[in-house]
Amino acid sequence: MNFNKYIARQQPLPGLIGQEKVMMVYNLFTLAMAVVFYHEIAAGPAPILSRLAIIAFTVVLWRLYRNFPCDLTYVLRVYFQVALLSFWYPDIYNFAKLMPNVDPFFAHADQLIFGCQPALVFHQVLHGAFWSELFYMGYFSYYLMIVVTVVFATFCAYRHFDRTTTVILSSFAMYYVVFLFLQAGGPQFYYPKIGVDAASAGVFPSIGDWFRLHPELNYDNGIHSGFFYSLVEKLQGSEFPIAAFPSSHVGLATVLMLLARKMSKVLLLFFLPFYVVLCLSTVYIGAHYGVDVIAGWGSALLFYALSLRIYHSRYVHRPRA
Repeated sequence: MNFNKYIARQQPLPGLIGQEKVMMVYNLFTLAMAVVFYHEIAAGPAPILSRLAIIAFTVVLWRLYRNFPCDLTYVLRVYFQVALLSFWYPDIYNFAKLMPNVDPFFAHADQLIFGCQPALVFHQVLHGAFWSELFYMGYFSYYLMIVVTVVFATFCAYRHFDRTTTVILSSFAMYYVVFLFLQAGGPQFYYPKIGVDAASAGVFPSIGDWFRLHPELNYDNGIHSGFFYSLVEKLQGSEFPIAAFPSSHVGLATVLMLLARKMSKVLLLFFLPFYVVLCLSTVYIGAHYGVDVIAGWGSALLFYALSLRIYHSRYVHRPRA
């Protein structure tokens, strides 16, 4: 692989690039919310200071690029924004916890559509070590799909790099905005509170602001071993009762499939089995209701289309040296 092309100097772009603009809008929007709801959030100055620090480091990377304009410093700017997705996700809880919980609504919807709670029945029907590892592997593959897509666009399909990363960041930002105002924890948070027996019987009481004071995850589906189970358990150690509807796992994975289709059919076919298992796994492990998955597919098509419009209408294409 020829890395010299990544350090070849080029005519620099002025100001923020498209990927930074998308996330800067999200940053400033949530900064305003952090100021307005400062006392209700009760997290001190950390949410405000962290956003100011992100702005400052974005400027530092922009100055680095201006002093040495090349694809390497450009990619570093984009990678920083992608890496921040792991910060923005748990940060949602600061705001979502102030909203009314809507888990009973989605549990009722599952009962109405499917005649049961898929998150309970699916796991009961396919119970055992093999199925557990398969579906936990599928759930974990979501994170790998994100990394592989970005890395593939960087080194194997660089002409798609800007489009791919702009769509990914824009789609994430749209899901995060929804999650700020729609407080749903999903079965793994809701069932332990109301009791599995109540959920099985189709009884879904309101829990008020329970998740505002009790964000811990204590769902026990009877599985306590397995390599991928352990990986997901560690990832969910810092999980909060947020982001159940729509399923961003399903939604973003669908967006990644659409991006892979544009870049490489080989990549698309490689992703396909993981994608199928991933979509099923979100219900199997209790992270989502069945309606979350359906909404994940629908929202993915909408957010993908909107993200493409953002890319084509707002993005300033880089001139080459």
